[in-house]
Amino acid sequence: MRAIPTDLGVAACVVKDSKILLVKESRGPKAGFWGMPKGAVDQGESPAKAVLRELREECGIGGKVLGLIAIRERVNNGIPGIFIAYSVTIDEYEIKIDPNEISEYGWFSISEFDNIKWISQAMRDIASSSLDGKILNLTDYSSERKEHYFVFS
Repeated sequence: MRAIPTDLGVAACVVKDSKILLVKESRGPKAGFWGMPKGAVDQGESPAKAVLRELREECGIGGKVLGLIAIRERVNNGIPGIFIAYSVTIDEYEIKIDPNEISEYGWFSISEFDNIKWISQAMRDIASSSLDGKILNLTDYSSERKEHYFVFS
């Protein structure tokens, strides 16, 4: 097997009282659009750790990965892109957004989805799956393997 350049992104699906945490982008081509807290995985970082870092950076809260909600794959300009949406539980509910990345946040029920300017239909579908409770559970084998090793099943 050989490594290839890949665009790898993650999203945190945080659900509380049948509502999902959404953030509104404040900059870039998606400014003004809503989605889950998300971002790119850094070199040498596991995707599961990246999603918690992004949640901390964008919303100022910590969390724990519970499982996997969805994987989106695509090819853009010849480069594979993988986007992993994790189910995340949070430690605290006092959101402190980073205004350089996020202009607003809110907790939304599925009945409000038609009124949201979504980043993409895929983001909306992932949010719906999260609220439906569709989740692959995480098993952490890292201790016995002596390296980062998660299985979602």
